Amino acid sequence: MGTVIYNKEILLKEIEGLPYEKIKEVLDFVYFIKVKDVIDPTELYFWTKQWQTLEQEADKDKEAGNVIGDGSVGNLIEELKN
Repeated sequence: MGTVIYNKEILLKEIEGLPYEKIKEVLDFVYFIKVKDVIDPTELYFWTKQWQTLEQEADKDKEAGNVIGDGSVGNLIEELKN
């Protein structure tokens, strides 16, 4: 039990005084540790904020009619052949 408290104290001392960007990186890593057992590690990138933002933009493009076909590469090729 003492080791757990000791490790938390070390962590808190290490993050003290870090700039916001670095604290965000630490928090992102904590999030990763929490979800790694739920999400397949090979698919973690698809759950990042950056990827999810890109998915939202793609959905908006689809709704606006800016996508040819159904959004898949195979369907795009078929549409371009026509």
